[in-house]
Amino acid sequence: MSFGVDDERPVRKWIFRIVSLAGMVAVVVAIGVFVRRSQTFPATMLLFAVVVLAVLVSWSWTGSIFTALARAKGYVEGVEGDHRHEWYAFKGQRVRVFLDESNRPWFALNEIAFILALDVDENTFRHYRPHEYGLPSSASEKCLSESGLRRLIKYSSHPDARALGLWLERDVLRVLANRSERHAG
Repeated sequence: MSFGVDDERPVRKWIFRIVSLAGMVAVVVAIGVFVRRSQTFPATMLLFAVVVLAVLVSWSWTGSIFTALARAKGYVEGVEGDHRHEWYAFKGQRVRVFLDESNRPWFALNEIAFILALDVDENTFRHYRPHEYGLPSSASEKCLSESGLRRLIKYSSHPDARALGLWLERDVLRVLANRSERHAG
């Protein structure tokens, strides 16, 4: 929040800060006199709120706060670098789902492997086809496609494999299908 102050002119920015801080100090002193006379809790809270507001406005920290919030929002929405993904939760464990150019889901392999307690090495997926296992253009790491994840679940002996299959159907694929129907219609 710059209030019309040109960020490329540091002298003007500092003058604005000093003037706004002086104005806020005057307001704080006036409220302080009021607080001393009234001795009430709401008046004290008002003084505290004005002091915090004065610091935020005069030092332009709101811009950095909102920048940090925007960065956090991007992380939560699933944007890391050039790769966009979505977050889904399976029993408290996050699973990133990357959508390729055809809007087909690809599941982050390391997160699926963690859920199913799977040791991944170069031989683990040697029988999988490229459309089941690989590095899609929408991701920065190895992933399993929907068919690859279904195949892994089918042959897994992990106690959570069946629940992961239900999660895939109900919580991920149904949501993605509903979203694509809304965008198509």
